[in-house]
This record gives sequence, structure tokens and C-alpha cells, in this order.
Amino acid sequence: MNIVLADLIALGGIVVLAIVAAGITGLRQPSRRIYRHDTVIFAAVRQDDPALRLVAPDALWNASAQFTLIGEGEPYWTHYLILPPETQALAALLDDPAVLDLFVAEVELTAIPAIALGVLRLRHLLGMTRRPSGPLPTNLDTIAGRPELLPTTEAIARARAQPAGPVAMINFLDYHARSKGDAVDGRTDYLLYGREAFKAVHAVGGQFLFAGTITAMLVQPRSPDWQAPWDDLAAMIYPDPTAIFAMEQLPAYRRALGQRDAGLKRTRVIATRRY
Repeated sequence: MNIVLADLIALGGIVVLAIVAAGITGLRQPSRRIYRHDTVIFAAVRQDDPALRLVAPDALWNASAQFTLIGEGEPYWTHYLILPPETQALAALLDDPAVLDLFVAEVELTAIPAIALGVLRLRHLLGMTRRPSGPLPTNLDTIAGRPELLPTTEAIARARAQPAGPVAMINFLDYHARSKGDAVDGRTDYLLYGREAFKAVHAVGGQFLFAGTITAMLVQPRSPDWQAPWDDLAAMIYPDPTAIFAMEQLPAYRRALGQRDAGLKRTRVIATRRY
């Protein structure tokens, strides 16, 4: 009886340690600084000199655009900022003559438990989930689905030519009011895909940055191409520009792509680098 009790105590200790480790790891993820707030300000900025870094002392996250992964043409916006709700930076951006255009939105963050992020990150660090070792694709012709929601051959080549190092993929998301063939909201379909995508990102070594719903447009862009409303914004960090393509080799992720296609009306995905 004492042996059984000792084994149960030992097992309980291991479980507690695992929970503590997951909690600590989750609190150290890149998203935690952003998630000190329930609502943030997201700003996309077009500057006359893309190489000039934006100065925003209270920024929770900032990055410069690198290339368009999904969508047409070069990135229109040169810089991206996530700011606290009480930010002082917005007035400075509006007054800055070097800023040619602005897209500024209030975003209500989607709650993601820190312990869930910690578990997914620990699973990868401990080798329980791994990036598939197969060759990276040069095109995605073997994937069934809407081609406008997939990277083109040119975008894949652009990603493969990028220097090594982490990139954050910013997703602009516009949902169908009703998804095809079913009387459910497009966001619901997309979130079913998002659960698998969330796990797949972490499986290839990526990390969650933020996700949320646009609740108000604070500054409408001048560009007609960007004036049509978006529903949600989301961003994931990948260990290198090609890690996103490794997700296509995960069967559960590939099966979920149909739900993404059903839910989304349109999307643009921009690769960025932190500075």
C-alpha cells in the first residue's frame, strides 16, 4: 500500500511539474506582451522610405513587410505595429509627413490560455512534434482547393530565396456571410480550420503571436484596394520563411483546408520581420 501511495505521489508530482513547466513556457511566448491587454490597436503603415524604421516607444510589436505570401503584388504596407489601447503613437503617425497611408483598427483579442501555448511549445521542444523532413514544394498544385487562398509558385520561390530567420505571417481575413452548402457563419468554418492550423504551426516550430476581431476602424486607408472591410486579423511566427510549407505535409492540416476554403471570402497574408 505504501508503494502504491508513493507511486501516486510521484506521479502527482510529475503532473504538477508538467503543468508548471507548461504555464511558465506559455507565459514566455511572444504573444504574452500583447496579451496583457484585451484590446489592442493594429496599424499598417505605408511610409515613403520602407527602410526607415518607425519609432513607437509604446509598441507591443513592430515589423517591416518582406513579401506577399498570399495575394497579388508587392505588400502595399511597409510597416506593421501592434499598440496598446491607450497609445500615444497614433497621433504621431497621423502627423508624420513620411507616412503616406494608414490602416488603423481596434482589435478585440481572441483569448488563448497561456498554458495551451506552453503545452504546444514544450511538445515541440521535447521532440514530441516535429517538422516533416520531406522536400519543400516548388508549387502547391497537388492541394485541392481555391488557388487564390494558396501561395503561388512565384510566392513559394520568393519565400525560399529569403534569408534565414524568424518571420511573422500577418493574415487579413474576410469571411463569407454564410459558408457554402451549410447554414453556419464563415468565421465558424474558419475557426475549425484554425484549430488544426494552430497545432500545425507549433508542430513545425512556430509560435502564436495574436488573433482577434476588428471591432472598429480608427483610420480608413486612402488606398481603394484596402478600403473593403476585413473581419479578423491574425499572425503566427515561423522559425524561417519556408516552415509554413512544411505544414502542408501534415495530414490533419491538409484535411482542414476545405474548412478554410468554405469560411473565407478572401485573405491576404504578408510575411514580415521584427525589427
